[in-house]
Amino acid sequence: ADICSGGCGIEVISGVTLSTAGLNGALNFDITSITVATGATFQLGTPGASTGFKFSSAVTLSISGQMSFVGSGGYIRLPPGSDFNITAGGAFSSAISVSIEIFDLLTGLAIGPLQTLGTLISGGTFTLSVSASGSATTAGTATISGGGSGSVTFLATKSGELTDATVWSGGLAPSGNFSLSIPAGITITISGGTLSLQMLRCDVYGTLALGSGSDTFTFAFPPTIIVR
Repeated sequence: ADICSGGCGIEVISGVTLSTAGLNGALNFDITSITVATGATFQLGTPGASTGFKFSSAVTLSISGQMSFVGSGGYIRLPPGSDFNITAGGAFSSAISVSIEIFDLLTGLAIGPLQTLGTLISGGTFTLSVSASGSATTAGTATISGGGSGSVTFLATKSGELTDATVWSGGLAPSGNFSLSIPAGITITISGGTLSLQMLRCDVYGTLALGSGSDTFTFAFPPTIIVR
């Protein structure tokens, strides 16, 4: 019988490192809370794996120690009703800029844009709360480094215009402070001569086409563009 059928909590005490490398990228038990004490470490993902890590039930992550993402790619996948909390003494780190993907437990499909964590969150508090409907809100005083900046990352699922909502995972067009991820085989076009939206970062595995119909192109807010 599943001893966690009614929901279990995990507490990682000081001096202990808990690794999820043996879970093959998914926590399939009904773990409702994971608490990482000061002086403890929680390692998420599998070293060298590009599949990310999925929580198969709503979970509250409370980090007073260290939490690290050790995979080489993919997302941290959370279902609706989850919370990710870092206290003033805690920290999150990753060798790569990583994002949280909210997904529907029934369909497995993404809900809304990615929530970018970057490579380091430290020096203050950080909270990411996911409502029952899948909408996410962030707050806190921590410094976010490595492409995070409290932004969301929009993942392209097909070629098209930047402003076309049907192009993006979750069915929402980029807005606010945002980053983009363009997979291989996909072309995202920004028509006209100026991008007035505040794009912080763009990871290009496919193609980014700028200034269609214009001889010059201007970014109103200078972005970081990385061609993979």
